[in-house]
Amino acid sequence: MTPLPVLQSLHGPLVAEIAAFLVAGFALGFAHFGALWHHARQLVEGSLWWRTAALALARFSLLIGVLTLASLQGPGPLLAMTLGLLAGRAVVMRRFGRIAE
Repeated sequence: MTPLPVLQSLHGPLVAEIAAFLVAGFALGFAHFGALWHHARQLVEGSLWWRTAALALARFSLLIGVLTLASLQGPGPLLAMTLGLLAGRAVVMRRFGRIAE
């Protein structure tokens, strides 16, 4: 089956839903990996380790919760959110990679 009939079989709300999951995944990835950078800086600078660990636990809990909710919507939304998450990671790595050098 070629991709064109598959795309034509998708309805408008489904495409909008997947696009929303992609954007939400991008925002989540940007926030998650940006916070990871911030937490790493705090640990290097000698901040309170227990506060950094608590924030990391909250960050992972949010990530797991949102991805679980996306998985309950089906494979399309989960894939879109995961791709958005990876795109957000790429942006953060490009942005902070220059600083780390």
